[in-house]
Amino acid sequence: MRADPTSKTASKHGLARVRGRVLKRKRADVKEDETLTLDTQSLRLILAGVFADVSEAVIVTDVDRRVVMTNTAANNLFRYSAAEFAGLFTAELYERQQDFEELGATRYNAQADDVHRTYLMRYRRRDGSVFEGETTGGVIRDSEQGSPMFLGIVRDVSSRIATDKVLHALHQITSDPTRGFEQRQREIIELGAQHFGLPYGVVAQIVDQRYEIMEALSPDGSMAAGEVYDVSDTYCWHVLAQRGPFGVHHAAESQLCAHPCYEKFKLEAYLGAPIAVDGRVYGVLSFSSSLPTTAFGQRDYDLMGMFAQWLGHEIAREQDLTALRVAHERLHRLATHDELTGLGNRRLLVEQFDHELDRGHRYAHSLSVALIDFDHFKQLNDRYGHAAGDAALKLFARLARQTLRTSDTIGRWGGEEFLALLPETPLSAAAGTLERLIAAMRDTPLEIDGETIPLTVSAGVTSTRGDEAPEQVLKRADEALYRAKDDGRDRVHCR
Repeated sequence: MRADPTSKTASKHGLARVRGRVLKRKRADVKEDETLTLDTQSLRLILAGVFADVSEAVIVTDVDRRVVMTNTAANNLFRYSAAEFAGLFTAELYERQQDFEELGATRYNAQADDVHRTYLMRYRRRDGSVFEGETTGGVIRDSEQGSPMFLGIVRDVSSRIATDKVLHALHQITSDPTRGFEQRQREIIELGAQHFGLPYGVVAQIVDQRYEIMEALSPDGSMAAGEVYDVSDTYCWHVLAQRGPFGVHHAAESQLCAHPCYEKFKLEAYLGAPIAVDGRVYGVLSFSSSLPTTAFGQRDYDLMGMFAQWLGHEIAREQDLTALRVAHERLHRLATHDELTGLGNRRLLVEQFDHELDRGHRYAHSLSVALIDFDHFKQLNDRYGHAAGDAALKLFARLARQTLRTSDTIGRWGGEEFLALLPETPLSAAAGTLERLIAAMRDTPLEIDGETIPLTVSAGVTSTRGDEAPEQVLKRADEALYRAKDDGRDRVHCR
């Protein structure tokens, strides 16, 4: 989750200088082997002056680990007033009692060395909220004989740690080959909504003024993919206007209080960034909430931009893969389909024939095979031209698709001849199907330049018999076709 903005921490060398200049002073009027012992009140006043304007939280405690001094940054970070902090037992500042006790045993005790080390700790504020604090601290003394005090300098690094975790999660999502695009996109949106504390997440594509929701995370269902708006009626217009991340943490108290989006959805908090795909603006990724939130910092805007950038890469990759799939499908179709009729070509038919024969043998299913040929096709071409012949072939293809089942296969075998494969179909049923196709052809004449041209086809059909080779089956179907031609055409012959 987002945390309070952070500032630059004081260094260990700074602590050493404080100890050297403030706590180990010699008095000029004492013997050379004597050292000055400052009382607690004097030391507190000195330290308060030294650390008053330091941007990190500074806390000084007595040997019992009760607070004797804090600076303004500490009061603000832990949300205690100076009066509330005074005398506070610092166990109250730790999320876990165990951490307080372990540090007391190893670092904050009279026997600890004077080396100030840096470590991470989870602290609890006065209101109960927890944050990650990068802490530099240890013992300070006025002399070897004096009573020690403990000093800690704390910097809130919750935002930095949360950002690191988010970037790691983003990498895991986008680098996992088992996740598809839809899943990756959804998980990126969910991750952003969780991190920013804004429950609504939207990926929108924007073309001119058209704003279309492509993916939506909407707990109450008020937003859904496919919804279209005018972009000027959305907060995303401001993202496009400034060509970068845009946010508002309390719309009711901003210039957006009269915005159409606020009037319609009552979204108080919004954070969005443009999505670029191949160098061009694709749309906007945004997160929002019906409740106000804390003001967004530069780290939030930077991370929001990174979310949109990662998502842009995902969209670009998906578009490239889609284009590649489409190109592959087109090439495959060109290689396996007849360009004129759109039916399968001889290559596809041979592959499908082998497949259906193998399946029929394996499961003891019947396979019927038919050869279909136009009657008097040469005369049609000679009298009306090849354009008429092409139109006749396309007409037959349309009628065949309408008559046959989706499980059947029909394709152009060569010239005006077609091959049909009817799996799991006995010979009698196959003959009935072909008779319906022949009747449809007979009842659908070709219209050329206002002239009606009757068309007919003949068919020969057979069924597989045991473990036959394709050539044997085709030979019988061809013989049946010639028999149909000899018997007067415009009919089906079975063999």
